[in-house]
Formats: sequence, structure tokens, C-alpha cells
Amino acid sequence: MTLLPSSFAKGPLAVCFAIIAQFLCFSSIASANADPQLDEQIDIRILVDVSGSMKKTDPLNLRVPALQVLTQLLPQGAQAGVWEFAEDSNMVVAHGSIDEHWRQQALAAAAKVRSDGQFTDIGGALQAAAFSAQAQATERKLHVILLTDGMVDVAKNEVVNIRARNELLQHTTQAYVDAGALVHAIGLSHAADEKTLSDIARRTDGLFAVAENADQLLDIFLRALDNSVLTQQAPVAADRQSFVVNGGAQSITVVVEKHGDEDVSLQSPDGEVISPSSKQQAVEWKESSTHDVVTVQEPEQGTWTVASADAEVTRVNVQGQLRMDLRLPSNNLYLGQVSEFSVSLADDKGAITDAQLLSEFVLQLSLFDETNQLIWREERQVSQASTQVPMPAMSELGLYRLQAQLTHGEQVQQVERSLRVHPPVDYRITQQQIGNAVQYQVIVEPIFKQLDLDNSHVTATAKRADGTSLQKAVPLAIEQWQAKWLETQALAALGLRLEGRTLQGQTLVYAVDAAEVKVLTPKQVAQQQQAQSVAVEDLPEAKVIEVQVATVEETAQEEPLQVSEEAPTAAMQELMQPEAAEPEPSPVQQEPASKPPVVVAEQVEVESTLSEPAQDNRSIIFAILILVLIATLIWARLKKKPETQNQATE
Repeated sequence: MTLLPSSFAKGPLAVCFAIIAQFLCFSSIASANADPQLDEQIDIRILVDVSGSMKKTDPLNLRVPALQVLTQLLPQGAQAGVWEFAEDSNMVVAHGSIDEHWRQQALAAAAKVRSDGQFTDIGGALQAAAFSAQAQATERKLHVILLTDGMVDVAKNEVVNIRARNELLQHTTQAYVDAGALVHAIGLSHAADEKTLSDIARRTDGLFAVAENADQLLDIFLRALDNSVLTQQAPVAADRQSFVVNGGAQSITVVVEKHGDEDVSLQSPDGEVISPSSKQQAVEWKESSTHDVVTVQEPEQGTWTVASADAEVTRVNVQGQLRMDLRLPSNNLYLGQVSEFSVSLADDKGAITDAQLLSEFVLQLSLFDETNQLIWREERQVSQASTQVPMPAMSELGLYRLQAQLTHGEQVQQVERSLRVHPPVDYRITQQQIGNAVQYQVIVEPIFKQLDLDNSHVTATAKRADGTSLQKAVPLAIEQWQAKWLETQALAALGLRLEGRTLQGQTLVYAVDAAEVKVLTPKQVAQQQQAQSVAVEDLPEAKVIEVQVATVEETAQEEPLQVSEEAPTAAMQELMQPEAAEPEPSPVQQEPASKPPVVVAEQVEVESTLSEPAQDNRSIIFAILILVLIATLIWARLKKKPETQNQATE
């Protein structure tokens, strides 16, 4: 950020106010346009991990057919490229316009994917595939699909790895945020660094998902594709053996999962059999080891079937005159957040405005959870080209699928989007041996911007090894909750509970009954201190890894305090007193929290807690700027006084 030299011509007061205004100004991710967009107006880059660990997480190399299917479903005319990465990044399919030549290159490149890399440089891969200023200046939507099974691992030196992770989360991710590019981060198995991948996706408003095994990989790929491309689909029958094509369809692209059947064929409504050996000019059949992708131009209207006892139709993409767009304000929501989405209808001439035609459509909206269970459904008549629909607040974390199904007589068309519900706060808990005692530090940071901090409270509950329980209020300090205390021995279990409200007045409860605790060894503390010796820029929502190390003597002087009954605002006022202790940096926390149930804290005796304010560089800078402003005002007043006296003398 630079200050305009011209501001100096307006006097010192203008300069001060300009500095403060820039300091208080924060950027945000722009909301997606609610108007339907053409399929080809995207630029999508696919990054595939080929590190050696993939031999264990993907032993059958199912990345190959999944990547082959994905690249064949990308729309004609879109811009795309494919990179593979390990310690280095390598473009294996040149970035360019998608046509038949590009698809053939993608098929061949996917077939050569191996798992022989030594490291996993996720940041380097994102930098290699970054969007240029020219790409950002186009009208295209910018997307990245990132697949990895590991964490940031660029060297055998852990200090180097910590710095690389900081660089990824702070600078590389922020560059994508500034470009307006969405990163859809996919972890292959829970061995992946879910915390880092989730942060990248959430900050760029991409989709984060975990494929627990390689068999689920294609489904996750297609979810990411649906969030990138305006894909119209024909519903598939419950038995996955048939589907109906509406009149007016210009082409269909059918994905068939073979389940070992190598002799799959499709049968059209008039009984014509289409197979890989068919010579029809209007049919294109692409094969892989697990799936086939069949494209049929000018398909016959009616019911199509797959001629196989085992094969199943996974999806049917349709191109025609009618386009439906399902638009979410964000792909990432938070527990308890109230939101709405829009459904827009258009044809080849633009938005449909004929009231009579619109009244003939019926819109069914459905929301499914991670287990594909229906949790909400609503049906309504269509009365206008774009319809705003309120969506209920989610009470469970996880990945959801939102489906809009449009019916006109016997014709049905649908569009799907995926969204993730995140916890309203992030937390870091460290356990560190200091002499004969164990020090615990809890830091709870709000990530849901609509959380009312003054009316929200955090409590830590724990079990000691001797069976006794404790409950500690975690006070609010400088826009986050934090507490620190000593135990004679390590706790058997530790949990967190947030009870609060949103700025809209919604009650919110979030609990973690078994919180992840990072146990810091002396070696880890030293490594993290060394990694933090390099100054880093304070970017929005960046997860800065910080370390706090105290000596036995320093800790021994800390006396437990009684739990304050004051409201958070009073606690913040107390922290602002001159005698307040000097803030200390917070400890590292890299462990992701598992999906928690809501837990009711035991009725136990409240124990004292020791908390210290966390350092906030923005507050310090702001205070300095205020001092500069005051000094400038005094200087201006002193300068004006002699001039007034001279005028009086004259």
C-alpha cells in the first residue's frame, strides 16, 4: 500500500486523516453476479499432487480416470490447463482454449500421472498456476481445482516448511483473493492438511472437500466442477440405469461408471444401441479404466438406458436453449448463518420475462447433507426470471448439496451446487511442559464476521487424570478469546463451548467436546521461533503461526486470578489500563478440529484462569497514528498563535 504524494499538498492534517482512512479500510470478496453466465466463460486450472505418498493414498492410481473424466466434461471454448506437482510444478497440458485437440492432450497426460515426487510444494503449485493480469482482466470466471494428499512439505528442515506454509496462507492465498479466483481444495484422505486446505478454500470462497479414498475422487471433482461451470443436468433414475432427455436438447454428455463391465452400451428411445465401436458421426465415446464419457449430438427425446447389469449412469449434462442458474452468495457459510440464494431462468435470447411462460414452470429446491440425506425441501411456482429463496440456518458442520429442479409438464432439468458450513470460530490450544508444571493456552478466534462478540462467551472444560473436573471462562481480549493456566500434570481431556448471538439476533451454540491439543516439544518451540524470526505481512484472515515460550522463573511468578464476572467489554477496558502486562505472541496450532457434537458443560466448580492480551499490530499502528495526529494539531495551533499575535500588534 502506498500513500499518494499529492496528499501532502493538502497539509499535514489531510495526510494524517488519509493514513488513518487507509488503515481502517478493509477489502472483501466481491459477491458473484446473479445473472446466468455462459458455460465457456471460465478459466480453470487443475493441479494434481504426484508426490510419493500418493502410492499409499491412491494405490490404484484412480486419479487417472477421474482426471480424464473431469477434463472431458469441461465446456468447449473454456480456458484450461493441467499441472502436476511435488517438489516442483510441471504443466502437463498447456493452458489454452478447450477443443478436441486439448481434450486428447488431457487424456494422454492423465494416463502418465505417477507418484514419484519427494516433497509436496502446494504453495509453489499455486504460484505456478497463478492468473496473470491479462487473465484477470477478462470476463471469465477464474477457478482452480487443487488435489493433494499431504501438507506443505518443501524440505527436510521443519523451519523451512513452517515458513513455506506461512507464505502460502498469507501471500499466495491473498494473491488469489485479490484476483477474484476461487480455489477448490480437495484432500485425498484425512492425512491431508485439512486445516490449511480449508483455510485456502474458505478465504478464496472455493469448495473444500475430503475424498476419504480414491473411489470418491470423481464425485468430489464433479462437485468442484458444478461450482465452477453452469452445468445443466437431466435427472438420473433412482436405479441409475436410465434418464430422460427433454425436447430441444442440442447435445448430451453421459458419464457411465462401468463397475468392471467393459462392454457397456447405451440404448436410445427408439431402440438404437450405441457402443464404443459405433460409427455414428453424432456420437463421441471416450473410455477410461473406470468410467466412459459419451457425447451425443441432437439426441432423441425420451428415455435412454444403459445396457449393462452392473454399469451405472453417474450424470447427464445437457446443452439446450433453456438455462437455469443456481447462485449462492457464497460457497462457504457458518454455523447458524441465515442466507438466501437465487434461481434464474434464461434462454438463448436472455432472461425469460414472459409471465405466462414462467407460470408454467414449477421449481423444487432440495438440500442434502454429507450422507445424502434430505434435510430441507421447498416447492414453488415461478413468477419471475430471477427468484430469491431464503435458506434455513445450518445446525451441523459439513458439506451440503443444494439442488434446483425445474419442471415444465413432463420435462425436468436440474442444477446443483455444493456449499460448506464452517464453525463460527477457530481455536488453537497448546500444551507445553515448563519445569514441573504443564502450561495450557487457549485462543479462540472468531471467523464468522456476523458473530456478536460482546454477547458471545467461551468456556473451556477439562478432566484431570485424577477424575476431577474444571471449568474456565475464557475472556475476550482484542477481538479473540484467550486464557492461560498451569496444571501439575497433563489433562485427560479438554473441550470448548461457545454460546452467543449473531448480529442479526440469532442464538448460536458451538461445542467441541474433545478439542485438538498441540503438544509442543522444546525442539518444536525452537523451530517455530526460528521460523517466526522473518517478518510477515498482516493480511486479512491470514493464519500467522506464532510461538510463546516462557521460562520456569517467569511462569512461577504468575499468580492465578479469580474468574471475572464482568462482561467482555469490561474485560477489554481492563486490558487497556497502563499497568496491563505486555502482550505475548500466541502458540502455534496447526491441528484441525474434528466435527463436534454440541456438548453441555458439567456443573462443576469454576476455577481461576490466567489470561493475557494478545498482541495486535494494527492497534499499535493505530495508536501511533493518533499520536501523530495530536502532535500535528498541537504544532498547527502553536504555529497559528504567533501569527495571531503579530496581527494584533499590527
